[in-house]
Amino acid sequence: MSSDYINDEALSLINTYGTRDPFEIARQLGIKIYLRNDFKRLKGMYMVILRNRCIFINNNLCREAQRILCAHELGHDILHRELAKSKALQEFVLYDMKSRPEYEANTFASELLLPDEEVCQYLIDGYDVVQIAGIMNTDINLLLIKMAQLNKRGHNFKTPYMPSGDFIGKI
Repeated sequence: MSSDYINDEALSLINTYGTRDPFEIARQLGIKIYLRNDFKRLKGMYMVILRNRCIFINNNLCREAQRILCAHELGHDILHRELAKSKALQEFVLYDMKSRPEYEANTFASELLLPDEEVCQYLIDGYDVVQIAGIMNTDINLLLIKMAQLNKRGHNFKTPYMPSGDFIGKI
């Protein structure tokens, strides 16, 4: 699946629902969200149960991590629903860049949560990734994924390193 397609899907949702809030978009789409207190290592998962689309999120995570996870799981709904009908898509590590579905869901989350114009302006103004992530109240790894997508669309921003594959596992 192309990064342009993923970007178009995220922008379509933003335009249709007038928000970048993944919880609100999921609700509008009829996806049931369950915040679970009984998850230990599991951060979240997406499943289709008897034709019901469900996102499960570890309620012990901070709000920002829950928001990123919800956007990631929403990405699975939009991009990989057929795959989720046969098995649960579980997240122990959010930024798994080795699996194509996980990479695509990460890309979707970055496109949904981080507006191009805002990220570009901070980079042009000379802020580094740590500063931008702090200002935008997001994770550096998600920002790096977004920067890679911007570069695919013709920008030439320096990315200091690749996103960590085990970031969410360390929260």
